[in-house]
Parts: sequence; structure tokens; C-alpha cells
Amino acid sequence: MMLELIYSAIAVLAILLIASTWLIARKNIFEDQIRSKSVEVVWCTIQAENETDINKALKLFNKAEALKSEIAALLGESPNVANFKFAEPIDFTDDALKGLSLGELQRYYDKQNNIADIYNELYKGKN
Repeated sequence: MMLELIYSAIAVLAILLIASTWLIARKNIFEDQIRSKSVEVVWCTIQAENETDINKALKLFNKAEALKSEIAALLGESPNVANFKFAEPIDFTDDALKGLSLGELQRYYDKQNNIADIYNELYKGKN
């Protein structure tokens, strides 16, 4: 009885050790990914500043900016990926909504969430 208890305690400790090692490794992989991208940004920027050909310099600057946006997205500081939230679910207990076709339901949802206003604001002057 006592031996089984010791074996089960050792098994639990081994599982905890494996789990903590795995979580720390994931954190280190994330940090290494950020670090390598940051080093590449610095390298591209330095190379672009020293480049005599303007086309190559612009390509290097564009690559550095793309990597900066990737880093910001990974860190959760990017305005492109931040502050997204799901729309509130529509209550389908109403029989009027259950009878709507897909297009009618889409129009209902668009009116309810002012989707047309959002599209007008986002694509102003692009059409």
C-alpha cells in the first residue's frame, strides 16, 4: 500500500516535470523567434542604409518593415490584429428570424451592426 503511494507520487512528479519543461520550451521558442526576427530587422536596416542601389535599399527597408509588423503581431501590439471581438449572437428563438433566407438574414445582420458604415469608412476613396 505504501509502495503504491510512493510510485504514484513519483509518477505525478514526473508528469509535472514533463509539463513544466514543455511549457518553458514553448516560451523559449517564442522568445527565440522574436529575437531572430529582430536581428533580421536590424540586419536589413543596416544593409539598406549602406546599399548604393536604391531599388535594393527599398526592398531591404520593405522587408524590415514587414518583419517589424510580424513582430508586433506576435507580441500583440499590432493595430491590424488587436481589438477584434466577436459580434453578439443573434437570438434565433424569434420565429421571424427562423423563416428568413440566408440573404435576408445577412441584410438583417448588416443593418443591426452597421456593416455598410464600416465598409464606407474602410474603403473611402478606394473604389
